[in-house]
This record gives sequence, C-alpha cells and structure tokens, in this order.
Amino acid sequence: MKLKNIFKALSFIALPMCFATGTLSSCSDMLEVDGSQFVSEPNLNQKTDSVFYAYGIMQAMQQLADQYYFQNEMRGDLVTTTQKATTHLKNLSNYSAGIENKYDSVYLYYKVINNCNYYLQHRDTTLMSGEKNVTINEFVAIAAFRAWAYLQLTKQYGDVPYVTNAVSSVSEINAKTEHTNYMTILASQAEYLQKLVNSYSDEFLAVPYYQKNVNIGHLNCSNSYNKLIQPSRCFLPVQIVLGDLYLEMGQYENAAKAYHDYILAQAKAGVGLKNLKINYCNDRESHDEILTWPLNYNTVTNDVPKSGNEWDKLFIGTSEQPSNEVISYIPMAVNRTMGQTTEVPQAFGYDYYSSNRTTFARYRIFHCPESNEIQVQPTDDYMNMVRTAPYYYLTNEKDPSVLTTRYMYSSVNHGDARSNMLVKGMGQDSTLLYVQKPSTGFFYLYRNSTVFMRLAEALNRMGEPELAFAVLKSGIHTGLKSYVDTAYVEGNKIPQENYYIPYASYKRLTEGNLDFFSSANEDYFTHKSPDVGKPVEKNIVGIHAHGGGAVEDVRSTYTYKTVVEARIDKIREQFKPELVGQPYTKEEYINAVEDLLCDEYAFEFAFEGTRFSDLQRIARHKNVDGTYGSNFGFTWFTDKLKNKVGKTFAAESDWYLPFK
Repeated sequence: MKLKNIFKALSFIALPMCFATGTLSSCSDMLEVDGSQFVSEPNLNQKTDSVFYAYGIMQAMQQLADQYYFQNEMRGDLVTTTQKATTHLKNLSNYSAGIENKYDSVYLYYKVINNCNYYLQHRDTTLMSGEKNVTINEFVAIAAFRAWAYLQLTKQYGDVPYVTNAVSSVSEINAKTEHTNYMTILASQAEYLQKLVNSYSDEFLAVPYYQKNVNIGHLNCSNSYNKLIQPSRCFLPVQIVLGDLYLEMGQYENAAKAYHDYILAQAKAGVGLKNLKINYCNDRESHDEILTWPLNYNTVTNDVPKSGNEWDKLFIGTSEQPSNEVISYIPMAVNRTMGQTTEVPQAFGYDYYSSNRTTFARYRIFHCPESNEIQVQPTDDYMNMVRTAPYYYLTNEKDPSVLTTRYMYSSVNHGDARSNMLVKGMGQDSTLLYVQKPSTGFFYLYRNSTVFMRLAEALNRMGEPELAFAVLKSGIHTGLKSYVDTAYVEGNKIPQENYYIPYASYKRLTEGNLDFFSSANEDYFTHKSPDVGKPVEKNIVGIHAHGGGAVEDVRSTYTYKTVVEARIDKIREQFKPELVGQPYTKEEYINAVEDLLCDEYAFEFAFEGTRFSDLQRIARHKNVDGTYGSNFGFTWFTDKLKNKVGKTFAAESDWYLPFK
C-alpha cells in the first residue's frame, strides 16, 4: 500500500475530541473515518497490523501541522503580517486571537493524544519474530508522539485536561473537565518515557524502520521533481522528546543527559558522525545586495565563493527530501488528491499546489512557483539582526607574533550567511521578501542542530556557560581541549582569556552522564585524520559557523570573553543601568549566554515553527533564575515583541491561547 494513501485514509480511532472551555464545540472537522470497529475489536495483537495505526497517528500529525506552525511562528518576534494576511493570522500575530480563530483548536492536539492512548493501551509488547521483539521500537515511538503532543499543547494553553486512557464517546470527554497543572502533566510524561528509556537498550529505543524512501508524487507544477519521504523520519526519537520535557521543567542535568544519550546512540549506530556533520557555510552569496568585502579579506583562505549555500541545502538535499541533518519531519501531500495539504507555503508567497510552471531560473529550495500574495514577512528586528551581525573571517595579514604561517582574524558586520534563505522579489515585486524554508512542504520538527542547541541551553543553566558557548563556537568534539585553561602557554602569544573553558568543565565531558570524551566514546567525537596533503575533515563544527564564518580557532575574534561580556553590557544598559561598571557575576554570564543562544535559535531555526516556544521557555527560566528579578522573564519577553505587538506580558496567562 502506498504510504501516501495510508496517510490519507487511516486514522484508527478518530474520536470527537472537540473540547471547549467547559463545553463541546462543533465536531464537523472530525476525520471521516469510522473508528468504532477498532474500539470494539482492537486489532493490535498482530506483528504487522500496528503499522497502520502508526500511520494513522502520522495523519493526525499532518492535520495538526499548520496549527502547530502558525501558533509558534506567528506569536514570535521573527515574523509579522502584511495587509493581505487573513484575520486569523493577524490575530495570532498580535496576541488577540479568540476562540473563533482558525488555528486555535485543542481538538487537533487531543486527536494525536487519543490515538496514542489507544495504541499504548492495546498494543501487545511481547510479540516476537524469532528471538527478536518486533513491537518495542514502535511502542516507544508512539509514547514519544504522545509526550510531544502534550508538551506542545501545554505550551500553547497552559493547564489542560490530562487524559491518558483512550476515550470513545462524547460523555467520556464531557466528564473530563478539570484542568491539570501543566508541570504535573510534563512530569508525568517524563516519568513514563524515562521508564521506557531505563528498560530498553538503544536498539529498542531507535525509531521504527518500515522502508527506506517512499515516492509520494510530484508537484502539480512539475513532473520532474518527485517528493520522497522516509517513514522513519516521521517518528520522534524518544530521548530528544524526553530531553525537551526535562528542559521545559528546568531539570537541566536530566535534559543534558537525554540529549547526550541520543547523540551517543546515533554515533554508536554508525550514523552519528555522518548525520551529525553540519554544513559549514563560510561565505555569503547575497541575493538582494552586493557585498563589498574589506580589503584584507583573504579570498583564498576563506574559500569564497566555492562553498556556495551548503547550509541551505540541508532543507532539500538529494532526491528532493531534506538532508540527514533533519531528524524528524511532518511531510505534507504534493497535491490535494494525495492527502493532507498545507497553507503555510501560500502564506509565505509560494503557490505550492499551483499547476502553473515557472519559466525563469530563480534560487529556490523546491520548485514551486512564487506568488505576490504574501501574507507573512520577516520583522524589521529580525532583518536588522541577520543583516548586521558580525561575520568572522581570516585576513590576508600574517600574525607577527608566531613563527609559523598563520593569518590573523577579523570581523565585519556583513550579517549572517543563513540569511541567504531570504530572496527579494523581481521587477514590480522587488519590495517583497520570499522566505524559502516554508516552500518545501515539510515541517521540520527536529534537526541535529536542534539537539546540540538544546544541549547547550541545558549545559548553560547547569552552570556551564563555557561549554554552552563551545557548542556555538566549535561543536562538541575532542578539539575542545585546545580551549581549556590549562592549555595556555605564555610564550605562544595568544591571549590567556582565549583559553576560556575551565578544566573542571571539560572534565565533565569525560565522565559520568555526559561522557562524550571518555576513553570508550572519544573516537566518535574526533575529527577524521587527513589524507596526505589534505586538511582535517571537520565532521562537527560550531552552530554559529553555519552562517557566522570563521569562528572556530583559538585565535578567532569570536571569543567567549569578548562576545559574552559585550552581551552582559548590552543587557545592563537596557534593563539594569545601575549595574553598569560593576563586576560581572557568574549568573550574568549564564543569562547572557542564554541570550546568545536565543539569537542563535533565530539564526538557525527562523521560519521553522519553533520561535514562540523558544521564547516562552527561556522567559520562564529567566523568571525562575531571578538574576535580574523574579519577573525579568516577562520584561524580557515583552521587550522581544515591543516593535511588533506593543503588549505587556506580566503573567504566563498573557501568552496562552483561549482553550476551545
């Protein structure tokens, strides 16, 4: 059976989960599938039948996709609406969405949750094929789906009804009217997932594998480009979801361990280094302006323009699907006859389902035509950030302080190379700005960069801001030894402050729950030895190197002290001017690194549907931390949106949607 038809036809227990505050809303948008036979005669005791149930959950994820995306992206600080935007998008964007909003339906989250509840209640986990259990991987993956759905639901609505048993009637739904504290829900889901993680080896925690690539057809506008998907990437790795639950709750060490366990499991499975390799985009091919590089810009060493747009390619790699940098996605149908469609590309000016073919060559990720009916645009604040950020490079000037041939580093405010994702319109549409990520028909839920960034966020709040900064500067590899404070040698003419990682912090990565560099694991995180005459192959690089240029070197001007202390000064001037000139505290370093990570989330994940959740989580952690006061998170959140919304956030209730 074609996967596209499975996604379209199956949702094994499509129940009328139409919640409103105290009442039921219309159930007219239910899946047109009769789930009664599955309720009365559960058919989950066979080795293979459950695949159809899993695909049913994936279909529910497709139906949730647009709402998940717009709730997160429209309510963040990176996008705003145009005059052509729908009222629904405008109201989401300005925090005035009411219960009539098209993208405000808890029903869609509960549809995923209820399908998962049914599966987890009825699936026989003892089925064997020879000596191999054939159900555990799938069971764990469905549990991850449910936990993810509850995490997203509580982010948008706060306290909600907590249902862990499948319901099959309206009366059962009506009976569940009380709302459970969101932290209680997250703790319960984390406990459930943790028990699974503790019970099974990495082999059984890996996502299920059904088949490799499935051709789901081509866009109406092109017969040449078939869209392929991998069913395994429609699942969510349990360790990542577990890490996200812990991170949201402020259990930072548990979160870091969960992310560590996922990264290490991937490496041990033989896909880690290949899949964790991050494209290093060390030039910027601008599509709307001509950049004039400084006279001392070393065009040979910086390799311009040979690298091209490597980072951009991860969204559509080979065979017209995302590269292996993308861990999990929700794939949408290529046309309306093939399954669930999406309105997201259209909002950003891409006519994904058009039958008109484009006749001009334009830089694009996928090959759907553009339209001038753009409803969503990047904010001015975002554009100013990505167009003026420092770009680091090697100069053509030799460093006079060393005997060997080394060039000096510098920076210029040319912006971040990841802004290549933005393309200006042509001719009369030259005032329009096209954002290419949403043009692919994929919703990117997790990437390798996501895992490393959230690991950095957890490490920072654990009291290890230097290690968090290392994720941005270098990535997690054994080359970090070069930055440890004990590596400093006075005679090498490199400033002592450039050796910024305390030995005790580095040691945390060699033992215990975060043993990336233990004797048993360090080979997985070591750059490959070069062939004769060739440079070392960098399998892992810092996240900021994706668009920030030459940041990884002990001599680079992208240094912990310079960058972090500049951010502390900026925060003080803006929020706490009475602290200007005072000695910096450890807590201020942590808060500043968290702000840098927040910026990096914008550089790396803009327009992928995660921004509101990132801001919300960071604001909550700033409140709990209290470095600048118990309500600083609300002040910070308000400031992020001041040029877009003009709304004051004084309580968590201010950022939740109406529950309907």
